[in-house]
Amino acid sequence: MAKKSRRARAKNRVGEPAQRPNLPVSQPKATAAAPSRSSTRAAAMAPTAVIQPANYDYVKSDLVRIGIIAGALILIIVILTFIPALRA
Repeated sequence: MAKKSRRARAKNRVGEPAQRPNLPVSQPKATAAAPSRSSTRAAAMAPTAVIQPANYDYVKSDLVRIGIIAGALILIIVILTFIPALRA
């Protein structure tokens, strides 16, 4: 989490209400016809909320960067082991 800047803290002084960002409000969809008894029973048995998998696409670029740096460091260590002047 990023550190708050002085400007951001100055906006939320004591006595002033904190402003919330304007977030979109989702409206429920209206149904065209009343559901039958059998469909309401099936709807009661079905899960009401669909759990979506978390999106971690931003992590892939970080892992690639870490892998490149780690590989380069290991390569440097292997190369340094073959330099006779560095051996004691």
